[in-house]
Amino acid sequence: MTSFTTTLLRITLAIIFCGSVLVQLFVLPLFISEVLTQYPEVAQLATPYKWVVILGILCLQICLVTIWALLNKVEHQEIFSPNALPWIDTFISACVIAGFLVLALGFHLLVIVNVGGPGVLLAVAGGVVIPAGLALLMKVMRQLLNSAITMNRQLSASL
Repeated sequence: MTSFTTTLLRITLAIIFCGSVLVQLFVLPLFISEVLTQYPEVAQLATPYKWVVILGILCLQICLVTIWALLNKVEHQEIFSPNALPWIDTFISACVIAGFLVLALGFHLLVIVNVGGPGVLLAVAGGVVIPAGLALLMKVMRQLLNSAITMNRQLSASL
């Protein structure tokens, strides 16, 4: 990977991370206050839903940090070591947790509270499928990395 590519990826990761912090600090509270102004009957749901969304954004931020750490390993040519595997496991765990948070929020909203419609259902479906797909992709990448680590060890032992 070229230094231009890694620099571009780091800039992208930093922009996404900063944007997610802005959403947590400013956009989400503003959105909640506007919803409560229009629909005061859902005031009891504001705090729990806010925390679920904050935790979901935190999962995204964890994924960004793990990608940054893996990128460091690539730059220092340390990616083919077992030290990279916990970062991948952390990424997978954060994706799974994010998917379950979206599923739980959607289930509560659509089934228990009985509000929302097809748009909410589609948003929940996307919010579950995307992290699940990312987790499965990283699971495959983890298996490939395991194979590469094994081959690297065998090659080093034979030299």
